[in-house]
Amino acid sequence: MNYRTLKSTLTATMAFVILSSSVTFARLDDRTTYKTRDAVENASPDDWYTLAISAEKCFKKKVNLKEASEWLDQSLEIAETPFNLELKGDYYNNNRLPDKALEYYVRTMNKIKENDGDADVTHIQKKIAKITNIGG
Repeated sequence: MNYRTLKSTLTATMAFVILSSSVTFARLDDRTTYKTRDAVENASPDDWYTLAISAEKCFKKKVNLKEASEWLDQSLEIAETPFNLELKGDYYNNNRLPDKALEYYVRTMNKIKENDGDADVTHIQKKIAKITNIGG
């Protein structure tokens, strides 16, 4: 086998490996999208939690972000809870919108305190401090 043939064979093999890896990752992403869409489609109209948890799964895998954001907004329209409010804050924080993140973190703390005046909100305070560079 001459040098050119060997080089062409190696190039083709490398391209195949890279393409195969990309397809495998796409399948994993598609699986998350498929499963979360299925969960949302089968949820009851007032099921804020399924909408929020499905959005969270997509955010973590960084797939289907636009639709996941819409699910989170729908979840918040049904019921504002500490879980979906904090998730919205995290979404804004991850998308470099600190003012919006702070707004939702404060709303999260208020909701937690509304449910239990003695509740620990330290984890939210730490997120706020990190954004505002207080104590860090």
